[in-house]
Amino acid sequence: MRSVLAALDFDECARPVLGTAIALAGLLDASAVALHVCEPGVASPKELADAAGVQLHEVSGTPIEQIVAAAREPEIAALVLGTRGAPGGPQPAGHTAIEVITQLAKPVAVAPPHAQPREQFARLLVPLEGTSESSRALDDTISLAHRRQLKIVVLHVHSPATVPAFSNHEPHATQAWDQEFLARHLTAPHDRVKLLRHLGAPAEEVAAIADEATADLLVLAWSQDLAQGRGQVVSETLARSSIPVLLLPVLDRHRPSKRSEAAAQ
Repeated sequence: MRSVLAALDFDECARPVLGTAIALAGLLDASAVALHVCEPGVASPKELADAAGVQLHEVSGTPIEQIVAAAREPEIAALVLGTRGAPGGPQPAGHTAIEVITQLAKPVAVAPPHAQPREQFARLLVPLEGTSESSRALDDTISLAHRRQLKIVVLHVHSPATVPAFSNHEPHATQAWDQEFLARHLTAPHDRVKLLRHLGAPAEEVAAIADEATADLLVLAWSQDLAQGRGQVVSETLARSSIPVLLLPVLDRHRPSKRSEAAAQ
């Protein structure tokens, strides 16, 4: 059976990470399992895992290497890990999280320490930039959410250059644009999908709108590249989001090793 792997430390993130893994397993029709990389002087989260009825595997070694190796096993459908820091204020993703999400070509959910995950997800916020590559990366997750009757809020952030000229004056034209956008980028039915369109910078808008939309999971497609300002939306969202963020890799034809790994899922 497929599993969602929760990478647990004995810190503020352990409970949100485990809760997110359990809820994500429900979405993906998988089971939840946990991994703890033992370090000298650091307590084990075994009691937490036992209380949730989740099997905990404890290993020794370098955390990044052990987490990536475990997550690459064919039966692992997704990984959940935490951000750095304590509750309150921005939570920039730490070194371990950054290294893992850029190395692993599988879905990875990142849970902030102040997240309050539900036993099951009810509402997803899915930013869509409007490219075919990102839409394909998101498609399976959106379809699964629809089949499980979750509410799906799709967000598209316009720049001043891309706002339709009729957007404030012609309601019928605006509705037609919205319907055409969803038809072009979603294969799932649209009966439980709401489209929000905002004007601004995506890196600033996404986390704030997740709170306004009362979403309990934020789903982002991304290129796994944070170099030279790329991935700004991902970096800012991970730092500011109060809910778990599920990152779905956009497969890159120039990176065959990652494509092969994703195909092995």
